[in-house]
Amino acid sequence: MKAAVHQIIAYALADLGVEVVTNVPGYGAWDVFQSFNEITQRNNKISFHEEVAYTISHAASIAGKRSAVLIKSQGLMKAANSVTDSMYTNITAGFVAFVFDDMTGKHSDNILETVSIIDGMEIPLVIPELQFLYEHIVSAYELSEKKKMPVVFLIDAAKIFNEIEFTRNYSLKKLFNYVRDVYSHVVHPSLSDYQYKVFRAKKSGGDPALIARPPLPHVPESLTPSVKAAAQKYIPFFEAFKSINRDFTTGDTSASSSFSLPPFNCIDLVTYMGGSIPLAIGAYLSGFKNVWALTGDFGFISAGHLGLIEIIEREIPLKVVIFFNKQAAATGGQAIHKKIMMRLLAGYEKSIMHIQNPDNPLEVSEILTEANSSNELKIILADYPEP
Repeated sequence: MKAAVHQIIAYALADLGVEVVTNVPGYGAWDVFQSFNEITQRNNKISFHEEVAYTISHAASIAGKRSAVLIKSQGLMKAANSVTDSMYTNITAGFVAFVFDDMTGKHSDNILETVSIIDGMEIPLVIPELQFLYEHIVSAYELSEKKKMPVVFLIDAAKIFNEIEFTRNYSLKKLFNYVRDVYSHVVHPSLSDYQYKVFRAKKSGGDPALIARPPLPHVPESLTPSVKAAAQKYIPFFEAFKSINRDFTTGDTSASSSFSLPPFNCIDLVTYMGGSIPLAIGAYLSGFKNVWALTGDFGFISAGHLGLIEIIEREIPLKVVIFFNKQAAATGGQAIHKKIMMRLLAGYEKSIMHIQNPDNPLEVSEILTEANSSNELKIILADYPEP
């Protein structure tokens, strides 16, 4: 059959059984997104920031669903924080970032040296020949699943309306089984050396299975002094939290992410600071229904609040916990004025719950249990004293 490039990409995604597709509208990417929604008869929602869109799809791939993000090359730069951390995880199902390059700059603020940028990120790159576009998309997912890494699929946005012949393949769908694995899904300073070696092995075609896994640190006694000091105050909260029935929990790169480690084992997926909410959205869209996101106040203010827009857009009943420390605990204790948090959350007043004393296990348990029983978005502020 014959179709335009944007339609062929959409057909390939549908035939591969790609479940989660995110898009920030832009030249080339939007046309594919529209075609995918039409072909699959879905009503996938747009995203407003590429870092969030990339993170949602990355989390879905870890949770066991093939995924895609459709963005411009400038958008890949905006997503770079999430992109770099995703390289240090092992995905479960294929994840491909379809990047549409405006090589003339007619629809963008500038012309980028996109290939050089992607090479610098060291993310696997596929540049397709258009006459074999469908086959190259299939191969990109095979490459992603073989390396357990995201793959960038670079397309000249000016060619999305070119028509070419292609043949659909209806036997491409595949089921994947998510298994919790801290070594593969929690980007953490205690694991950074191991995860870097795994990354290098995957890049060079080596066997990551040959790299010895270090013993997992125990919280809090095995943590470094600075991380231990920051984590200890969260122990009463996590003593209660570990008893709450949850399907999937995400976190940020912060002191609280240490509670992904034994003996608490409370968090399943961690990438960049501020990433817990979009990660939770991806887990929810992949099929997990009782999903929690844990974030520090600095991470939430810097990036995490962008995910709240996506929750509202998709009407997802996530449970979000913000450790309200009034300081950037992970970066030296810089003060955060509480008026900033209050302003950011002003539009979510009906969703907010308060833990007035996070050191009180009875209060923590009561609030968490009440939130867990709700079928609506809940944002829980764990209100720690000002430093």
